[in-house]
Amino acid sequence: MKFIRDYRQFIEVGCTSCNRKHTVQTDNYTISSEGYAFHSPIQCACGHLASTAIKDKRTWTTMKTEKNEMMKRNKATTIKLMLVIGFTIVFFAGEMFYLLSKNEAEQKSAQHDAEKESSSLIVVQTQENF
Repeated sequence: MKFIRDYRQFIEVGCTSCNRKHTVQTDNYTISSEGYAFHSPIQCACGHLASTAIKDKRTWTTMKTEKNEMMKRNKATTIKLMLVIGFTIVFFAGEMFYLLSKNEAEQKSAQHDAEKESSSLIVVQTQENF
């Protein structure tokens, strides 16, 4: 088997005969000097049996590519996090505006009702005097 990629929870390996991809959980392998040694051999559908996955030697181009991929993932995660925070702030600002405008409208309504009652009371008192 040939090592393809490490996903933290599992690794992805490929069959050297048919290039079919397989995943191996972290509990089922150990890291060795050659690459990865499996606790139990993995058998591919083509019949190839392997107990190790050989990790290719790293060159400056592969390391640069991996670094660029990692930076892209980190950048994407940062942008997603910023969007979530931004939408949360906008949501809470909208809710606060709604609550404050609702309270203000209720206060104006109560003030209008009080003025209406006092003006009708004044009208009634002036009519009684005549």
